[in-house]
Amino acid sequence: MKPVRLGIIANTGKSVVAEVLPPFFTWLKSSEIPFIVSSDLMNLIDLSDCEAVSPEAVAGSVDFVLSFGGDGTFLRTAHLIAPSQVPIIGINLGAFGYLAEVGVDQLRDRITDLLYNRFLIQDRFMLEASINVNSKAYNFHALNDIVLDKCEFPRLIRLETSIDGEYLNIFNADGLIVSTPTGSTGYSLSVGGPITEPEVDAMIISPINPHMLANRPLVVSGKRTVEISTFSEAGSFQIITDGQSVLKPASGEKVTIKRSSRITRLVKFGDYTFYSLLRNKLHWRDQLNQKKGLSAKDNDL
Repeated sequence: MKPVRLGIIANTGKSVVAEVLPPFFTWLKSSEIPFIVSSDLMNLIDLSDCEAVSPEAVAGSVDFVLSFGGDGTFLRTAHLIAPSQVPIIGINLGAFGYLAEVGVDQLRDRITDLLYNRFLIQDRFMLEASINVNSKAYNFHALNDIVLDKCEFPRLIRLETSIDGEYLNIFNADGLIVSTPTGSTGYSLSVGGPITEPEVDAMIISPINPHMLANRPLVVSGKRTVEISTFSEAGSFQIITDGQSVLKPASGEKVTIKRSSRITRLVKFGDYTFYSLLRNKLHWRDQLNQKKGLSAKDNDL
Protein backbone atom coordinates (compact mmCIF):
# COMPACT_ATOMS: atom_id res chain seq x y z
CA MET A 1 0.00 0.00 0.00
CA LYS A 2 1.45 3.35 -1.03
CA PRO A 3 0.78 6.71 0.64
CA VAL A 4 -1.33 9.19 -1.33
CA ARG A 5 -2.38 12.78 -0.74
CA LEU A 6 -5.68 13.88 -2.26
CA GLY A 7 -6.98 17.22 -3.44
CA ILE A 8 -10.74 17.89 -3.38
CA ILE A 9 -12.56 20.15 -5.84
CA ALA A 10 -16.35 20.19 -6.11
CA ASN A 11 -19.22 21.95 -7.85
CA THR A 12 -20.42 24.48 -5.28
CA GLY A 13 -23.70 24.80 -7.16
CA LYS A 14 -24.76 21.24 -6.27
CA SER A 15 -26.43 20.92 -2.86
CA VAL A 16 -25.64 17.20 -2.79
CA VAL A 17 -21.99 18.14 -2.23
CA ALA A 18 -22.88 19.10 1.35
CA GLU A 19 -24.29 15.60 1.88
CA VAL A 20 -21.49 13.63 0.22
CA LEU A 21 -18.29 15.33 1.34
CA PRO A 22 -18.53 15.49 5.18
CA PRO A 23 -18.84 11.70 5.69
CA PHE A 24 -16.16 11.18 3.04
CA PHE A 25 -13.82 13.53 4.90
CA THR A 26 -14.54 11.62 8.13
CA TRP A 27 -13.63 8.35 6.41
CA LEU A 28 -10.41 9.81 4.98
CA LYS A 29 -9.37 11.00 8.43
CA SER A 30 -10.15 7.67 10.07
CA SER A 31 -8.17 5.94 7.30
CA GLU A 32 -5.26 8.38 7.83
CA ILE A 33 -5.37 9.50 4.19
CA PRO A 34 -4.19 13.14 3.97
CA PHE A 35 -6.17 15.57 1.83
CA ILE A 36 -6.63 19.26 1.10
CA VAL A 37 -9.85 20.99 0.07
CA SER A 38 -10.70 23.83 -2.28
CA SER A 39 -11.53 26.83 -0.09
CA ASP A 40 -14.58 27.81 -2.17
CA LEU A 41 -16.43 24.95 -0.45
CA MET A 42 -16.51 26.80 2.87
CA ASN A 43 -19.91 28.29 1.98
CA LEU A 44 -21.37 24.78 1.77
CA ILE A 45 -19.61 22.79 4.48
CA ASP A 46 -17.54 23.34 7.60
CA LEU A 47 -13.84 23.29 6.70
CA SER A 48 -12.55 24.35 10.10
CA ASP A 49 -10.76 21.04 10.67
CA CYS A 50 -9.58 20.65 7.05
CA GLU A 51 -6.61 22.08 5.21
CA ALA A 52 -8.15 24.46 2.67
CA VAL A 53 -6.44 26.35 -0.15
CA SER A 54 -7.60 28.28 -3.20
CA PRO A 55 -8.85 26.16 -6.15
CA GLU A 56 -5.79 27.20 -8.16
CA ALA A 57 -3.47 25.87 -5.42
CA VAL A 58 -5.13 22.48 -4.85
CA ALA A 59 -2.83 20.60 -7.21
CA GLY A 60 0.32 22.10 -5.71
CA SER A 61 1.07 19.35 -3.20
CA VAL A 62 -1.17 16.36 -3.95
CA ASP A 63 -0.87 13.08 -5.86
CA PHE A 64 -4.44 13.02 -7.22
CA VAL A 65 -7.32 15.48 -7.53
CA LEU A 66 -10.91 14.36 -7.00
CA SER A 67 -13.47 16.38 -8.98
CA PHE A 68 -16.98 16.10 -7.49
CA GLY A 69 -19.76 17.08 -9.91
CA GLY A 70 -20.35 16.22 -13.55
CA ASP A 71 -18.46 16.62 -16.79
CA GLY A 72 -18.68 20.42 -16.53
CA THR A 73 -16.98 20.34 -13.14
CA PHE A 74 -14.37 17.94 -14.52
CA LEU A 75 -13.59 20.32 -17.39
CA ARG A 76 -13.21 23.26 -15.00
CA THR A 77 -10.94 21.12 -12.84
CA ALA A 78 -8.88 20.15 -15.88
CA HIS A 79 -8.29 23.81 -16.71
CA LEU A 80 -6.99 24.38 -13.17
CA ILE A 81 -4.93 21.20 -12.98
CA ALA A 82 -3.52 20.71 -16.49
CA PRO A 83 -0.41 22.91 -15.97
CA SER A 84 0.65 20.70 -13.04
CA GLN A 85 -0.39 17.43 -14.76
CA VAL A 86 -1.74 15.91 -11.55
CA PRO A 87 -4.09 13.02 -12.43
CA ILE A 88 -7.83 13.67 -11.97
CA ILE A 89 -10.60 11.34 -10.82
CA GLY A 90 -14.12 12.42 -11.78
CA ILE A 91 -16.83 11.69 -9.17
CA ASN A 92 -20.26 11.82 -10.80
CA LEU A 93 -22.90 13.69 -8.79
CA GLY A 94 -25.19 14.13 -11.78
CA ALA A 95 -27.24 11.93 -14.08
CA PHE A 96 -24.82 11.78 -17.01
CA GLY A 97 -21.06 11.87 -17.34
CA TYR A 98 -18.37 10.59 -19.68
CA LEU A 99 -15.47 12.13 -17.78
CA ALA A 100 -16.89 11.90 -14.25
CA GLU A 101 -17.15 8.11 -14.26
CA VAL A 102 -16.98 7.12 -10.58
CA GLY A 103 -20.25 6.92 -8.67
CA VAL A 104 -20.52 8.09 -5.07
CA ASP A 105 -21.26 4.53 -3.99
CA GLN A 106 -17.91 3.43 -5.47
CA LEU A 107 -15.85 6.22 -3.96
CA ARG A 108 -14.26 4.41 -1.01
CA ASP A 109 -13.45 1.35 -3.13
CA ARG A 110 -11.74 3.56 -5.71
CA ILE A 111 -9.63 5.30 -3.09
CA THR A 112 -8.60 1.84 -1.88
CA ASP A 113 -7.66 1.00 -5.47
CA LEU A 114 -5.40 4.06 -5.47
CA LEU A 115 -3.71 2.92 -2.28
CA TYR A 116 -3.01 -0.51 -3.76
CA ASN A 117 -1.97 0.81 -7.18
CA ARG A 118 -4.93 -0.75 -8.99
CA PHE A 119 -5.41 1.91 -11.64
CA LEU A 120 -4.09 3.32 -14.91
CA ILE A 121 -3.34 6.89 -15.91
CA GLN A 122 -4.49 7.96 -19.35
CA ASP A 123 -3.14 11.12 -20.97
CA ARG A 124 -5.61 13.16 -23.02
CA PHE A 125 -4.30 15.85 -25.33
CA MET A 126 -5.80 19.33 -25.25
CA LEU A 127 -6.32 22.02 -27.88
CA GLU A 128 -4.95 25.55 -27.94
CA ALA A 129 -6.65 28.45 -29.68
CA SER A 130 -4.64 31.58 -30.39
CA ILE A 131 -5.75 34.95 -31.77
CA ASN A 132 -4.27 38.43 -32.02
CA VAL A 133 -6.66 41.29 -31.28
CA ASN A 134 -5.41 44.88 -31.45
CA SER A 135 -1.79 43.67 -31.28
CA LYS A 136 -2.54 41.64 -28.13
CA ALA A 137 -2.09 37.87 -28.21
CA TYR A 138 -4.68 35.61 -26.57
CA ASN A 139 -4.27 31.88 -25.95
CA PHE A 140 -6.93 29.50 -24.69
CA HIS A 141 -6.80 25.77 -23.90
CA ALA A 142 -9.55 23.14 -24.04
CA LEU A 143 -9.89 19.45 -23.21
CA ASN A 144 -13.18 18.91 -25.07
CA ASP A 145 -13.59 21.50 -27.78
CA ILE A 146 -13.12 25.01 -29.09
CA VAL A 147 -16.19 26.58 -30.68
CA LEU A 148 -16.51 29.63 -32.92
CA ASP A 149 -20.10 30.72 -32.56
CA LYS A 150 -22.43 33.40 -33.97
CA CYS A 151 -23.43 34.30 -30.40
CA GLU A 152 -26.92 35.85 -30.15
CA PHE A 153 -26.86 37.10 -33.76
CA PRO A 154 -29.77 35.44 -35.65
CA ARG A 155 -27.99 34.96 -39.00
CA LEU A 156 -25.32 32.58 -40.21
CA ILE A 157 -21.65 33.47 -40.00
CA ARG A 158 -18.98 32.66 -42.61
CA LEU A 159 -16.03 30.58 -41.46
CA GLU A 160 -13.14 30.42 -43.94
CA THR A 161 -11.15 27.37 -42.91
CA SER A 162 -7.64 26.21 -43.82
CA ILE A 163 -5.57 23.26 -42.62
CA ASP A 164 -1.78 23.61 -42.46
CA GLY A 165 -2.11 26.66 -44.67
CA GLU A 166 -4.16 24.92 -47.38
CA TYR A 167 -7.65 26.26 -48.01
CA LEU A 168 -10.35 23.74 -47.02
CA ASN A 169 -13.80 25.33 -47.26
CA ILE A 170 -16.05 28.23 -46.36
CA PHE A 171 -18.66 27.04 -43.87
CA ASN A 172 -21.81 29.16 -43.77
CA ALA A 173 -23.23 28.01 -40.45
CA ASP A 174 -24.16 28.94 -36.90
CA GLY A 175 -20.60 28.10 -35.95
CA LEU A 176 -17.80 25.56 -36.08
CA ILE A 177 -16.60 23.05 -33.47
CA VAL A 178 -13.02 21.80 -33.33
CA SER A 179 -13.01 18.86 -30.94
CA THR A 180 -10.55 16.42 -29.40
CA PRO A 181 -11.42 12.70 -29.22
CA THR A 182 -12.24 13.32 -25.55
CA GLY A 183 -14.82 15.88 -26.66
CA SER A 184 -16.25 13.69 -29.41
CA THR A 185 -19.06 12.57 -27.08
CA GLY A 186 -19.99 16.18 -26.26
CA TYR A 187 -21.15 19.10 -28.40
CA SER A 188 -19.54 17.61 -31.51
CA LEU A 189 -21.69 14.49 -31.20
CA SER A 190 -24.87 16.56 -30.93
CA VAL A 191 -24.24 18.12 -34.37
CA GLY A 192 -23.51 14.78 -36.04
CA GLY A 193 -19.80 14.37 -35.38
CA PRO A 194 -18.33 10.86 -34.95
CA ILE A 195 -17.58 9.19 -31.64
CA THR A 196 -13.81 8.74 -31.49
CA GLU A 197 -11.68 6.61 -29.20
CA PRO A 198 -9.77 8.82 -26.75
CA GLU A 199 -6.42 7.36 -27.84
CA VAL A 200 -6.88 8.40 -31.49
CA ASP A 201 -4.54 11.22 -32.51
CA ALA A 202 -7.11 13.36 -34.31
CA MET A 203 -9.21 16.50 -34.31
CA ILE A 204 -12.84 16.66 -35.42
CA ILE A 205 -14.09 19.69 -37.34
CA SER A 206 -17.90 19.91 -37.17
CA PRO A 207 -20.09 22.71 -38.60
CA ILE A 208 -23.08 23.77 -36.50
CA ASN A 209 -26.31 23.90 -38.55
CA PRO A 210 -24.54 24.44 -41.88
CA HIS A 211 -26.44 26.04 -44.77
CA MET A 212 -25.18 23.42 -47.24
CA LEU A 213 -26.01 19.73 -46.82
CA ALA A 214 -22.57 18.85 -48.23
CA ASN A 215 -20.83 20.47 -45.24
CA ARG A 216 -20.08 17.44 -43.06
CA PRO A 217 -17.85 16.76 -40.04
CA LEU A 218 -14.23 16.06 -40.92
CA VAL A 219 -11.61 14.12 -38.95
CA VAL A 220 -8.02 15.34 -39.40
CA SER A 221 -4.69 14.42 -37.86
CA GLY A 222 -4.01 15.78 -34.40
CA LYS A 223 -0.74 17.15 -35.76
CA ARG A 224 -2.53 19.62 -38.04
CA THR A 225 -3.03 23.34 -37.52
CA VAL A 226 -6.51 24.68 -38.27
CA GLU A 227 -6.94 28.34 -39.18
CA ILE A 228 -10.40 29.92 -39.24
CA SER A 229 -11.27 33.46 -40.30
CA THR A 230 -14.80 34.31 -39.18
CA PHE A 231 -17.04 36.94 -40.73
CA SER A 232 -20.29 38.10 -39.14
CA GLU A 233 -22.78 40.80 -40.14
CA ALA A 234 -23.12 41.57 -36.44
CA GLY A 235 -19.50 42.74 -36.39
CA SER A 236 -18.25 40.11 -33.94
CA PHE A 237 -18.35 36.42 -33.06
CA GLN A 238 -17.69 34.33 -29.96
CA ILE A 239 -14.93 31.92 -28.93
CA ILE A 240 -16.04 29.22 -26.49
CA THR A 241 -13.64 26.78 -24.82
CA ASP A 242 -15.11 23.75 -23.05
CA GLY A 243 -18.49 25.46 -22.75
CA GLN A 244 -17.16 28.77 -21.40
CA SER A 245 -17.26 31.97 -23.45
CA VAL A 246 -13.77 33.48 -23.36
CA LEU A 247 -13.67 36.21 -26.02
CA LYS A 248 -15.80 38.08 -28.56
CA PRO A 249 -13.45 39.20 -31.34
CA ALA A 250 -14.33 41.48 -34.22
CA SER A 251 -15.56 40.06 -37.50
CA GLY A 252 -12.75 38.98 -39.81
CA GLU A 253 -10.28 37.97 -37.10
CA LYS A 254 -8.38 34.70 -37.57
CA VAL A 255 -8.26 31.97 -34.92
CA THR A 256 -5.52 29.32 -35.02
CA ILE A 257 -6.26 25.97 -33.35
CA LYS A 258 -3.72 23.21 -32.76
CA ARG A 259 -2.62 20.64 -30.22
CA SER A 260 -1.78 22.26 -26.88
CA SER A 261 1.45 21.66 -25.01
CA ARG A 262 -0.78 20.86 -22.02
CA ILE A 263 -2.37 17.49 -21.32
CA THR A 264 -5.02 16.28 -18.92
CA ARG A 265 -4.26 13.08 -17.01
CA LEU A 266 -7.23 10.86 -16.12
CA VAL A 267 -7.26 8.03 -13.61
CA LYS A 268 -8.92 4.95 -15.10
CA PHE A 269 -9.86 1.81 -13.22
CA GLY A 270 -9.60 -1.71 -14.63
CA ASP A 271 -13.30 -2.50 -14.96
CA TYR A 272 -14.01 0.69 -16.92
CA THR A 273 -13.39 0.68 -20.66
CA PHE A 274 -14.36 3.18 -23.34
CA TYR A 275 -16.77 0.66 -24.84
CA SER A 276 -18.48 -0.20 -21.57
CA LEU A 277 -18.84 3.52 -20.93
CA LEU A 278 -20.53 4.00 -24.31
CA ARG A 279 -22.89 1.08 -23.70
CA ASN A 280 -23.83 2.53 -20.33
CA LYS A 281 -24.22 6.19 -21.31
CA LEU A 282 -25.86 5.62 -24.70
CA HIS A 283 -28.04 2.74 -23.44
CA TRP A 284 -26.84 0.37 -26.14
CA ARG A 285 -28.09 -3.20 -25.93
CA ASP A 286 -25.61 -6.03 -25.52
CA GLN A 287 -25.37 -9.83 -25.42
CA LEU A 288 -26.19 -9.83 -21.71
CA ASN A 289 -29.68 -8.49 -22.45
CA GLN A 290 -30.16 -11.09 -25.18
CA LYS A 291 -29.23 -13.85 -22.76
CA LYS A 292 -31.92 -12.55 -20.43
CA GLY A 293 -34.48 -13.46 -23.05
CA LEU A 294 -35.08 -10.18 -24.88
CA SER A 295 -36.42 -10.76 -28.35
CA ALA A 296 -34.99 -9.23 -31.50
CA LYS A 297 -37.99 -6.94 -31.54
CA ASP A 298 -37.19 -5.77 -27.99
CA ASN A 299 -33.60 -5.06 -29.01
CA ASP A 300 -34.83 -2.70 -31.72
CA LEU A 301 -36.69 -0.50 -29.23
